[in-house]
Amino acid sequence: MSDREMPPVQAALWAGALAVINGLPKETGGTSREIGDFTEDGARTTTKTTYKVHQPDGTTKVYTLTLAVEQSVDEHDERWGPGGRADQELIGSGARVVVDANLYTIGSAKAGGFRGFSGRRFDIEFFDGRTVTTRNLWDHGVIPPKWRERYPDNARFVQPEGGEGA
Repeated sequence: MSDREMPPVQAALWAGALAVINGLPKETGGTSREIGDFTEDGARTTTKTTYKVHQPDGTTKVYTLTLAVEQSVDEHDERWGPGGRADQELIGSGARVVVDANLYTIGSAKAGGFRGFSGRRFDIEFFDGRTVTTRNLWDHGVIPPKWRERYPDNARFVQPEGGEGA
């Protein structure tokens, strides 16, 4: 199987092995390399690669590389968990708006300074019946699935009557 036919993780491991091998000494022209079987254990893929360099004295220098790729998911607990950065950003930041698992806050109406979304108009209808129009909405990002119960959707964006707002 060529590296073009390998699954992406296996191709990346082989490319990594070749990168290491290219930096190893090649005292003579007689070399060989082989990639071992790929082992997959959940989110981890491992392979053992052997690189052999024939020596002038008749021996062979053997380099064995063990490479692994491990995949994981970061739920960004430090941001979204209790006491995390999202809690700190919400302190004194105005109304919390969650639409389609995206967290926004409405900034203050003070004149001057920076405005979220460059001052674009947003009409927001909260699920409790309130309607708010703002030109200072700040995006705090997509809430990971683990934390969506903590920050449930509480509003939706509505088009103002007559289309895009003034």
